[in-house]
Amino acid sequence: MKNFFKLFLVFIVSFGVFYYIFSFLFGGVIKSSNTVGDWRHEVSQNMSGSEISMNTKLTVIRIEAGVYEYKLTTIVKDEMSNGDRVESYSGDFEENIVDYKWRFSGGDFGSRGAYIEVPKDKWDDYKPETLTVSFDMNRGDSMTFSR
Repeated sequence: MKNFFKLFLVFIVSFGVFYYIFSFLFGGVIKSSNTVGDWRHEVSQNMSGSEISMNTKLTVIRIEAGVYEYKLTTIVKDEMSNGDRVESYSGDFEENIVDYKWRFSGGDFGSRGAYIEVPKDKWDDYKPETLTVSFDMNRGDSMTFSR
């Protein structure tokens, strides 16, 4: 019984050390709460003398620890057609962040396989100035959002 207790204690300590090292190197807390708020992305180009622009507003909303939603509003201004087109979507974020990708779920971005690129420092102790949203292959061009 004494040897069993020693073996059990060694196992528990070894597991704890392994878990700590693994968490430090590959996991840890990602400060996704530092991304809450409004983000903007704008792109424009001139086609045949007419300006076409797209303004996108991404709002990251924290519901509770680890649970986030998003709202997306895009305004396309096209001088050729003399009108504005407004599109709005909403959805969630997946709870688990894998390979430094915080994936959208639902809405336009979710259906296109979009994700926020999480930096290696995991937004620890600062609020980022920009967010990069990337898409699965052939599903869209990367977008850099600013506060």
